[in-house]
Amino acid sequence: MTEPSAPRPRWGLRALVALLVVVAVAGTALVAAVLHRREQERMGLGAVSEPSAPQELEGPAGRTGAFTARIGFTSMATGAETVSTEVAWDDEWFFQDPTVYNHELATTCAVLSAVANSESAYYQAGSGSPAYMEAALAELGFEDVSTASYQYRSEILDEVIDFLAGTDDVVAYSVATKRVTSADGSEKTLYLVSVRGSYGSEWLSDANMGDAADYEMDAIDHEGFMRAANEIVEDLAARITEEAGTGGTDDIALLFCGHSRGAATANLAASYADDMTQGLRALAPLSSIYCYTFATPEVTLVEGTGDALYDNIFNVLNPSDMVPRLPLASWGYSRYGRDLWLPGYGDDGFDERHEAMRAAFEANTGVESPYVPEDRERVDRLVEDLGREIPTADDFASAGGIFSLVRDLLADVNPVQVLYGHYPSVYIAWMQSLDTL
Repeated sequence: MTEPSAPRPRWGLRALVALLVVVAVAGTALVAAVLHRREQERMGLGAVSEPSAPQELEGPAGRTGAFTARIGFTSMATGAETVSTEVAWDDEWFFQDPTVYNHELATTCAVLSAVANSESAYYQAGSGSPAYMEAALAELGFEDVSTASYQYRSEILDEVIDFLAGTDDVVAYSVATKRVTSADGSEKTLYLVSVRGSYGSEWLSDANMGDAADYEMDAIDHEGFMRAANEIVEDLAARITEEAGTGGTDDIALLFCGHSRGAATANLAASYADDMTQGLRALAPLSSIYCYTFATPEVTLVEGTGDALYDNIFNVLNPSDMVPRLPLASWGYSRYGRDLWLPGYGDDGFDERHEAMRAAFEANTGVESPYVPEDRERVDRLVEDLGREIPTADDFASAGGIFSLVRDLLADVNPVQVLYGHYPSVYIAWMQSLDTL
């Protein structure tokens, strides 16, 4: 008499075992890929190379004085398609008082901030995209351009690595130099810093507000933005030390610009450059530091952001854009420098100004502006609701705070629609359609 055979494993158990094997293999492969990429980065391998220097590109390298140039970039309203617009430039700007708002310079900075976002596509292997920033700055007469920080911050694998390693408090940025000359023959070396907005895993850093207790301080700057800004300032310090040597920095000028996360980083970097003028080793004289930011989040809990020291920082903001309202002012957050608000729904003469903005947007992009000015009212209500339901930043970090945020967003605000008011192309069109702010 034969014994009964052992029962076969259930299919559910087999499936579970198979799933565990797949997860283990995938996890091992991911770890191997991460380690390999880290080693490539350490050795400077495996990334798209920096483009040729601007003087090697076709275009008017070395342009000086006052002129106009056509700059290409990508717009979120048109996808990856290249659009372009004309900008003004004048070397004389950098011999003028940086605390006096310069609308032409601000408008050019709005375009260069959009170009900073476009540059990422060049650094994605096989994309075929042009080197937007190098081409733009060649048109403006810059002959020394570095976009090296994009090399390991533009590929999907690199974003995954930063997420896993917790090293996403970074940005990609360009540093470019140009020798500028005034009408009276004075000369300076201008360092332009244009900072990319949120990209990939950097979105997580936007929520990393940090904890002052970790720094044994009463208040700190937003940690995710602060770390990115510190990298830029350290980079500038090394470059300027090499340029100026022991001769000082009296003939150095700095220009910072950026949109969204790039704006927050530029705002902080400019404030640090301002602070350094009060110490023993300045990056540049306070009279030669310029900063224009767009869609700038609140960046700090530190008091004194409106002090005269920071009067050279201008933050251009759209009332219908949610991003400049976060983190909440009711939590104690603010921006360094001076806030300049674009026309908003309900303001006197808004309809006429909005029509001019729409015309500029379509001229630049070839499509109609998607942004809805009436979202200003929804954003105002949302900010009020969030301040009431999430009274502190600590509450925001709790599960209840996040639930309240999501619930409020879905109740009266279409997040996709509100995002339209955040587009760099919307800011550019507003700037071009106005004479000043």
